[in-house]
Amino acid sequence: MSRYLRPILWSLGAAALAGAIAWLLVVSPHVRYRHLRVVGAQRAEAAHLRHLADLPLGEPLVLLDLDRAAAGAERHPWVASVEVRRSFPDTVVLQVREREPVAIVQVDGLYLVDESGEPFVRALPGDLDHPYLTGLSPVMAAEQPEVARRVVREGLAWLAVLQDKGGLPESAISELHFSEQSGYTVILRNGGEVLLGFADRERASRLVQLARNGLDLSRPHRVDLASDRLAVVTPL
Repeated sequence: MSRYLRPILWSLGAAALAGAIAWLLVVSPHVRYRHLRVVGAQRAEAAHLRHLADLPLGEPLVLLDLDRAAAGAERHPWVASVEVRRSFPDTVVLQVREREPVAIVQVDGLYLVDESGEPFVRALPGDLDHPYLTGLSPVMAAEQPEVARRVVREGLAWLAVLQDKGGLPESAISELHFSEQSGYTVILRNGGEVLLGFADRERASRLVQLARNGLDLSRPHRVDLASDRLAVVTPL
């Protein structure tokens, strides 16, 4: 075979192979979208995600717009993020990461809040076993949404530090109330109160010291940590 002919034949063979692959992926009826598999979703229903992803059945799998499908599925209130991939010959897989509720905020109703401080869906009767953040006005939420989000994030940070440095378990906390005038107050399930104000969150560690000195928070007390110099404890 001529050394000049060999490259031409190789090129023709490669073109034929590419054409065959293109036919298989685009034209062949065997490599088309027919099934959607949802992984990682518990609260987001597969039927709803299928509707939001809006992938046309029967479309060649390689021609599907997966970015558009991911953006559509992420409109579901329970969905934090979605990764979409093809699974040949006929399936698309949605890998879903759902939001994790950490508290309930009361505005014009009860809403679940994730760790970012974003209210994302109304709380249902089965969702109520979380600390409550109250005192956030509907006016602030509507007219100053970033301020409202900051209030919620600060509240979540207080809850975290109270459990970490204050030794106060989540099970003991009923409510975290916010006031534009006096700051944050924790309401305990036994009726006790811990006044936090706008103080440095490091002051939560005073709770541990108080407990070491004999304070029994299983009985209702009013504990004022808002002062710069001391903690004031009053039995209720």
